[in-house]
Amino acid sequence: MTGAEVTIRKMTGDDVRYIVDIDRRIIGTDRAASWPQTVSRYLEMYYPPLCQVAEVGGQVVGFILGDVRGWEYGMPPGGWIDIMGVDPGFHRHGIGRKLTQAFVQECRRLNMKTHIAVRRQDEGLQTFIRAAGFQPGQLIEFEI
Repeated sequence: MTGAEVTIRKMTGDDVRYIVDIDRRIIGTDRAASWPQTVSRYLEMYYPPLCQVAEVGGQVVGFILGDVRGWEYGMPPGGWIDIMGVDPGFHRHGIGRKLTQAFVQECRRLNMKTHIAVRRQDEGLQTFIRAAGFQPGQLIEFEI
């Protein structure tokens, strides 16, 4: 990627095939047969829509999926980032940062905080999230 501008825009239903393809390139295989329906659910069921895609030269090269929730945890509604991905050929160009910033901006516009949960062992993602300005929140996850 040399000198090409990154554009962030709201995700549409037409973007699902690109998102599935990017995820396949990241994971190395199809995540699940229901993955296209999962992406579509964010666009059809969740309001307000928070999902974004990144384009370079008209090509979708990244995505961020999330929704609004919080009341189930006794918190005010907030935007929750669930899944994001950037085409491996476009890593380290600030695309993930721009997608995260766009999601946060949309949440701020709606007077909501932005949340994300990460695995304790995923130090790389934690470093990225902290660099994006996130701090530990109110929730602690338990399991049995």
